[in-house]
Amino acid sequence: MTPLVRYLVSDVLRTQRWAAPLLAYLAVLLIIGPPTGPVLPTYAMASAALVPIGMWVTVVVMHNEEPQQAAITMAVNGGFNRVWLAKVLAALVFTGVLALVSLVWLTATSVQFQHIGVGAVDFAMTALTGVAFGTLISRPVMPKVAWTVLVGLGICFAQLFIRQAPPVNALIDLYATDTPGATSTVMLIGVESVVLSALVIFLAHRVARTRV
Repeated sequence: MTPLVRYLVSDVLRTQRWAAPLLAYLAVLLIIGPPTGPVLPTYAMASAALVPIGMWVTVVVMHNEEPQQAAITMAVNGGFNRVWLAKVLAALVFTGVLALVSLVWLTATSVQFQHIGVGAVDFAMTALTGVAFGTLISRPVMPKVAWTVLVGLGICFAQLFIRQAPPVNALIDLYATDTPGATSTVMLIGVESVVLSALVIFLAHRVARTRV
């Protein structure tokens, strides 16, 4: 699996389609940081931005190969299931790198190292959620780019505005009220996000298999 993931990552890097989501996320980081007060709300905003960015990165990875090239990749590497999972892992690699860079930069510039564990959980859950939803709006689940954009925007608005929706609204609401005992609440949101992501990935995989 590792050589396949490495091939997919290098193939995306070669096409340079990663540049747009990278620049978009860097712009977000420059707008919201470096933190001038408590770092936790800044963690929440930066990690929340990883949901749409993770979706975007996943679409880039899933759409990087043309259908004919994707068919050859599946034939050579053990079929649809293995290649689809490898693409999910490749998207997690890209999004995880963005999360790590953001976490390190915000922590270093705020000099509030005592919260780095909570920040790591924030970024991990939003990166996973972004990739999970990205599988739902990518080929072969949604072959039309217009539907990808519309459904992707709908998911982003739902994450932002539905009360206590994990992880985005729940995190922003938690840090906006500066709730005591935030660590345990963040862990609970993390568990909810993992369960949600697993369900979304399972659904996307089941639908994708029927459309190959």
